[in-house]
Amino acid sequence: MKLAAIPMLVIGLCVGCASTGTVTTEQLKYTQWQLSKVDDLAIPASFKASMSFIEALQINGFAGCNKFFGEGSLEDSSLSVSKLGMTRKSCGPELDEFEQQFLQALQQGAVLNMQDQTLVMQAEQKFVFIPK
Repeated sequence: MKLAAIPMLVIGLCVGCASTGTVTTEQLKYTQWQLSKVDDLAIPASFKASMSFIEALQINGFAGCNKFFGEGSLEDSSLSVSKLGMTRKSCGPELDEFEQQFLQALQQGAVLNMQDQTLVMQAEQKFVFIPK
């Protein structure tokens, strides 16, 4: 009877993780994401932002105007990026403000969730990414 309970426990744990959308370092490693929505609104074509995760949760991407890179850490599904570096172009007040909000969310920490093939990054704003 005890042996029969083990597979049920494993299945229960797997379903629990899938339903909560918890994100792990292994799920992010070697993935690429394209921003598709901010606060549930489609973004203008000029606001293209993306991010990629590589070995040891290093992150790089495009914030809308500038390329960026840094060292990510994931704790309880909250991603924060330290040692953030970037190019320093200006693309106008609206795009520059958007870029600052996006990068600030990465630096201060944002909760990540996987939902239906999307990566949701929740900080002051909600950023929704699709696989690239």
